[in-house]
Amino acid sequence: MSEAEWGQLQSLAYRLSGNGVGPGGILDNEWITIDQALNLLIESESWEDVIKLREMFGFLINGETTGGMPVVMKLNDTSILAAEKMEKKILLAQYLHDNAENYHRKGYHKESVRDFERSALLYKQENEIRKSLESYYFSSLAYRALGKRKHALSILEDVLTQLSPDDPWRANPLEVLSWIYRDEEQYSLAEQTLKTALSLYRKLEGYNSVHAVQTLADMGEVLGLQGKFDEAVECFTQSLKIVSSFNGQYDRQEARTKIKYAELLINKRDYHQALSLLNEADDKVRGYGHYYDTLLRIELARAFAFWGLQRWGAAYRKIQLVIQYRNEIGLPYIELLKRIAVRTKH
Repeated sequence: MSEAEWGQLQSLAYRLSGNGVGPGGILDNEWITIDQALNLLIESESWEDVIKLREMFGFLINGETTGGMPVVMKLNDTSILAAEKMEKKILLAQYLHDNAENYHRKGYHKESVRDFERSALLYKQENEIRKSLESYYFSSLAYRALGKRKHALSILEDVLTQLSPDDPWRANPLEVLSWIYRDEEQYSLAEQTLKTALSLYRKLEGYNSVHAVQTLADMGEVLGLQGKFDEAVECFTQSLKIVSSFNGQYDRQEARTKIKYAELLINKRDYHQALSLLNEADDKVRGYGHYYDTLLRIELARAFAFWGLQRWGAAYRKIQLVIQYRNEIGLPYIELLKRIAVRTKH
């Protein structure tokens, strides 16, 4: 491509990287521009320029809501091929890690495990020990989602032994550890672990970070499961207040908080308010078309709300959608049954 064409792409990248520009702010012709540039580079097998394009638009690949867009995933897939062709192991490890994160967000956990583990191995071969540890840690999220909690727990324990006690990054494995405690109904222990994680996140990133959004939502959930309704609502309120300051850049996290809040309201038999929150969560993620695990959770919660309202037909239709999403992401039936069992206990 000519220098002028690269200049146009650079200008586009600069605009799209601005604060508050989410997928909805990217015009169709702008997606087409990126796709056409990538196709030209693929046709000419210009692997170095593929990497140049990928680095230019890397913020889209790493974006919470843009990473799963078709053009963006195509760019990262092609960048993985380019890094392999050029034998750039560190770049390959980075691109595989980013790919794995996007697979995990969408609910494709088997593919996520595959790429996280390959990334960790490549980083280790290049003596990038901390980055290898981070990819290794991330694989625990996917293993837990697949129901392999013992394996996830062993990874987390291994990671924590390799981090110094005063390392704020411990917040990441501690948060996932709290999810396993929650899965095992050790709610008090989960709460204490989340408090530690939140304190470390604030030390690492400040008070208003996306990790604070996520951890406060988790805290609200485990507080609610212990019957601490008012404290739970306060955590959900704080989470939503922080995420609103990001101007739509973390729609999936906002939806996640609203789903957990709705589940609490269902437990309190406030079905109408719960359905309202679930509708808002749906609006945040359905337009992206690829957050199947999140959509599954929305439809499962709706099924319970409609069941509580004795709207049997609506509940049945929602269960049918849950099964469709389960089939799409390959979630083991035993894991779906566990999710249903958790909901029926409260």
